[in-house]
Amino acid sequence: MIKGKFTARTLGVAFSVMGAVSVAEAAPILNISAEGIAAAELAEASFLAGLNGGQVLTESFEGFADGVQQNSFSTAVGTFTQTLAGGSPSAVCAPNCADGLAVLSDVTSPFTGRFPAPQEAGNNQWLDSFDSQITTLTVLSGFNAIGFYMTDPNDVDGRMTVGGVDFSFADIFGQSNGNGEVYFITLYDEAGLGDIVFHANGVDDGFGIDSVTIGTVPEPGTLALMGLGLLGLGITRRRRAA
Repeated sequence: MIKGKFTARTLGVAFSVMGAVSVAEAAPILNISAEGIAAAELAEASFLAGLNGGQVLTESFEGFADGVQQNSFSTAVGTFTQTLAGGSPSAVCAPNCADGLAVLSDVTSPFTGRFPAPQEAGNNQWLDSFDSQITTLTVLSGFNAIGFYMTDPNDVDGRMTVGGVDFSFADIFGQSNGNGEVYFITLYDEAGLGDIVFHANGVDDGFGIDSVTIGTVPEPGTLALMGLGLLGLGITRRRRAA
């Protein structure tokens, strides 16, 4: 059974998806845990258990200098890039939102509500969008599944794009998200992940990403991948025609 915190709109998406998955071709599939660190950590464990025995790569951002800010970060799972900067007179951006993404900790972060995940010894840093309007992750080739923690995500009008397919944050998280919430998110794309693009819901809002893992899963049959053992919502979209 799929559990979690849903709005009526979210439930409508889930049910319409379940009727369409068997006929969707090469459609990316997104899954999200219930909110909270316990549910997110359980979802991560289920995701890891569902990966094939091939190469699995994880980036925890502990190898970067705490507080470093730059336009692009080359990591074990791919390259994160600030595609479009955010920031406004009311934004808490120091030194400057336009200077790129940042690796932060509780010591260096100018923001509230973002933190390392999972909560375990030695995990102290995360990648922060630094209120970027658009952040792009170019995933290493040869992988079709990714899982990651997201803290303090935007809610209204934000979206993620994978394989040319949009996933609305309103459908994923609901219309309103409190400060400091955390989820574990997975994406599967039979065609390969390529670029995953995060569009913020404004110029002065952002999120944190941590413990990003990429691997491969078997080709799903009908609804076989809808859960990946997660406790949250499964969403799929038809790929846009070229």
